Amino acid sequence: MALHTAFKRPEVKTRSLGRGMVMSRRSVLSGLVTSVAMLPCAGWAQTDGAQAVQFACFLPDGAGDADGRDWENAAPFLSVGRFAAQATPGQSFFLGVRESDTPEDWFGDQLLWDAGGTAEAPLYLTFGRVSDPDGFSLAASQDDAAVFRMIGNETEPGERPNVRGRPFVTFGPASSNLSIAGPAYDRSGANGFFSIEADGELRNLTFSDIHARQAGRVIETDGGTSLDGLTVERCSAVGLIRGFARFRDLSNAEFRDLDLDADFLDGGGGQVCQIIAVVRGRNLTFRRVRLANAINSLGAEERGSPYIQGDGLVLEEDTHDIRIEDCHASEMGDGGFDLKSEGVHMIGCTTTRCKLGIRIWSHHPGNLIESCVMTEPVSRPGNDGSCLWLAGNLTARDCTLHATEDMSPIRFGSGPDGTGDATLKIEGGEITHSQAATLVTGSAGDLELENVLVNGVATSGRYRWTGFRLRRQWL
Repeated sequence: MALHTAFKRPEVKTRSLGRGMVMSRRSVLSGLVTSVAMLPCAGWAQTDGAQAVQFACFLPDGAGDADGRDWENAAPFLSVGRFAAQATPGQSFFLGVRESDTPEDWFGDQLLWDAGGTAEAPLYLTFGRVSDPDGFSLAASQDDAAVFRMIGNETEPGERPNVRGRPFVTFGPASSNLSIAGPAYDRSGANGFFSIEADGELRNLTFSDIHARQAGRVIETDGGTSLDGLTVERCSAVGLIRGFARFRDLSNAEFRDLDLDADFLDGGGGQVCQIIAVVRGRNLTFRRVRLANAINSLGAEERGSPYIQGDGLVLEEDTHDIRIEDCHASEMGDGGFDLKSEGVHMIGCTTTRCKLGIRIWSHHPGNLIESCVMTEPVSRPGNDGSCLWLAGNLTARDCTLHATEDMSPIRFGSGPDGTGDATLKIEGGEITHSQAATLVTGSAGDLELENVLVNGVATSGRYRWTGFRLRRQWL
């Protein structure tokens, strides 16, 4: 069945958040995406002298002749794979639900997608709302009504969140060079609304303008899939149970303008929340990302430990070359930024009321945080809180560490077997802590201060924390 050719693919207009803007839970992405008006699909057209781009329209059960040429003759969702198999680079696929039918209830696998475009002309897959006669729009924020709603995993008051259920879309091994936008939806399982199951490498994927509520995960990848070239932008989620996204092997990726809030949905120790998690990867950038309210305390003793979990950004040992700018983590049961990466550069980031604000594990000589603010760490069972936790090497430049109550601003930890003690150099900035706390706690390590205000006193010198006492090292 042939795709129909018509007007040039509609553009999604956006505007960027300003640097330094502390993002609120509900309003951070409001207005980032404007509605997309789609003109009738029939016929041939040129736009600004450019070749017109083909596209097809899809409704859950189809309509009219079901050939996809316009909304009155939309193809059914189940036929999208057949259309995609015939696609040529640059084509667009609009999957809509009529306004009067939203939210569209779903359960179990809905779409298997296994097609891609080229790096210069990707395929476009867009999920949105159809209004009469031919309007098509994407949600702009969490405040917009859901287009889809998963059924069968509802959670009653007092119950643990239900993360069962298959994804709405599964991407197969031919799914490189795709741009996916939308939808706004309620509920998905731990396998995500989007599941990437390529069993090999995919290249050049973009996810944008997704707004999810009460999701086990939004994006999941299986253990055999690697991604090279990923952009995730202008998305929000509230009520994350396992997290927003997990990647097993990811390189050359950027995450920007994301508002991700677990909303204290607690699945317990067996359903730990890591809002963004990467197991392996290189050259990863995070800009203007808010991570909030992931605390896993239910059933901690079921694991044989009272340790409270819940993390914002988690990057495991085999990740390299990380840049994090203007990102903010708050109210984490464990780490706001838990970074085992080799080569971390953080600029202008904040942590508030996390057990451990920033955690750095590696001994990479270039690990650097600049102009970061870590405040109000919270002690939780199994571990005292600290602004900065370090098991490797780090330079902190012009940073603020503000510890409260009896918590130390700095905690040295132990890395993997065979690694040396932590080494921390702090240049400028300010540290405050109560008289009931020491400057450093935890395992043994070395500390160098260069013109740092410590409780209002300009301090410079080299020190050795023995694990019990801070001793000045005389040159």
